[in-house]
Amino acid sequence: MKKFTTVLCIMFFASVGAFAQGVSGGIKAGLNLANQTYSGNGYTTSPSFLPALHGGVYLTAMFTEHLGLQPELLYSGQGAKSGDYKLKMAYINVPVLVRYNVNSLLSFHAGPQLGILASAKDKDSSGSTDAKDQFKSTDVSVAAGIGIDLPVKLNFSFRFVKGISDIANIDDNTYNVKAKNYALQFSVGYKLFGK
Repeated sequence: MKKFTTVLCIMFFASVGAFAQGVSGGIKAGLNLANQTYSGNGYTTSPSFLPALHGGVYLTAMFTEHLGLQPELLYSGQGAKSGDYKLKMAYINVPVLVRYNVNSLLSFHAGPQLGILASAKDKDSSGSTDAKDQFKSTDVSVAAGIGIDLPVKLNFSFRFVKGISDIANIDDNTYNVKAKNYALQFSVGYKLFGK
């Protein structure tokens, strides 16, 4: 699955670059405020936000002056916390975002995101246990946000990522509980090539 995802990403980035008028790319990293929602039998609840980090690479391919695509490949810490208990998860996320440049400074972006679960651990005062088998291996989300590009190759973005797929891997789901990820994401990026 990991090899397939890697090959797919390379093919996608290469094809986007071939048809785009202006291609740029770089690295980015920042803070996730991650959480989850649990719903079932008419109720919905959410624990507290868990601070985590994300980082990776991005490619911006503009097809017109204002419209383009921004695919990314990110390592993303996610999960939730409640008191001393923390659920720490790590995903390899591939967002593919439609980007609209209002001008050279301001942009908006939105699109789907596929996440591949890398790890999941329950942590509390007594220690840490592996919880990866309690969650599905993939997560489908939608992302939307705003970006600011400075002339000095620095860029900043704020994004809301909302899971739309149930990530709970429960054999006997008597209570019909569904779990979904969501996160507020703050990023700082540096453009390595392109205008």
